[in-house]
Amino acid sequence: MKKLKKLLRLICLAVFLLLAVTGISIAGAAPILAKNEERFNNTESPVEMVDKKKEEEEKDDVF
Repeated sequence: MKKLKKLLRLICLAVFLLLAVTGISIAGAAPILAKNEERFNNTESPVEMVDKKKEEEEKDDVF
């Protein structure tokens, strides 16, 4: 009975390992965070566009 339990545990371990390897191969490995996260945190564009008001445009057209 002890040998049967050991064999069953070994088979279950092999099945779980096979399932884990299959899952990793399908989904891909987990992503690793970059050491320099500041590069990726700054997603805003460095240039800001300013819209002029109609009154300011009229003043600019006079000159």
